[in-house]
Amino acid sequence: MDFKTFYCGKDDEGRRLDRIVRKFLTEESLSILYKSIRNGFIKVNKKTVSPSYRVRENDALFIASSLAPAVSVDESTGRFPPKERYPAFSKENTIFKNEAIIVINKPYDVSVQGKNSLSDQIVSIWKEKKKTKGISSLSFIPGPLHRLDRKTTGVLIFSQNLKGAQWFSSAFKHNAVKKIYLALLQGKLDKPVFWHDSIEKKTDNDKNFHTVNIVNDKTEAGKPAVTKAEPLSYGLYENIDVTLAKITIETGRTHQIRSQAAFHGFPLLGDTAYGGKKITADRDFYLHSYALLLPEDNPLAVPQKLIAFIPTKFEKMLSKTLISPLRINII
Repeated sequence: MDFKTFYCGKDDEGRRLDRIVRKFLTEESLSILYKSIRNGFIKVNKKTVSPSYRVRENDALFIASSLAPAVSVDESTGRFPPKERYPAFSKENTIFKNEAIIVINKPYDVSVQGKNSLSDQIVSIWKEKKKTKGISSLSFIPGPLHRLDRKTTGVLIFSQNLKGAQWFSSAFKHNAVKKIYLALLQGKLDKPVFWHDSIEKKTDNDKNFHTVNIVNDKTEAGKPAVTKAEPLSYGLYENIDVTLAKITIETGRTHQIRSQAAFHGFPLLGDTAYGGKKITADRDFYLHSYALLLPEDNPLAVPQKLIAFIPTKFEKMLSKTLISPLRINII
């Protein structure tokens, strides 16, 4: 029997064999993969092992050629599109990069996940790196470590290896990363406020997108959402008071800032889905992930402050309201 040989990399260490081959041989059914492992059509270091075997770095996977006729170490099917298709990951848009993560200033109106998303782009870039630089993981795939809405700009982190993915997942889970946003609110927020609410996700079939409903704090429905809003500066837009606010979130619910701000009487200017005034501008509304603050002693050698510059179109809108971001101390 002919076999093709693949070598496990550092980011495959400790993963179950069945989970690796499920990602590696995506066209085969799960039952066929389990049967192939048990019958020796998939081996590790030329030995038949159980599906639950935990692979080690440099383990050799021997896969029957009949199971992997189109799979090659070069991953020739994962071609790298021209660089101009990836402005989000350009040098100008990259905030920080090392072997563990890449941090970008996310553009407006680009989805993080789904078809033709930033996730698709980073995977294509990864495949090219894997082909040209000899990255040797069979199962690890890079992806976003948190989410931003399609029309929210700013700091966004993608994993580059398993260590980066695991550390940031744990840090976000334990609220070790502080998330700071800038939002242009409708109305005059005259003092810092804390918003403690519960958020319940509902589907609005008429508008074909998910909305968020604020429910009573004491109800069991919904999930807790905690947001701090601090006014930085004030202005006017078509004779309507507006506030440039610093928003710090302790939780990360869908549309958290948009829904809570609206519920408490300060919708984002232009955010008509949540009661904001419709505007004629380059964007529907202005919400920017300005900074992520990390623990000083993080093991990934990432700077404590990851800051994304305010986009030009955001600054343009602020100038219309006579707000100057250059005069504001955000952090």
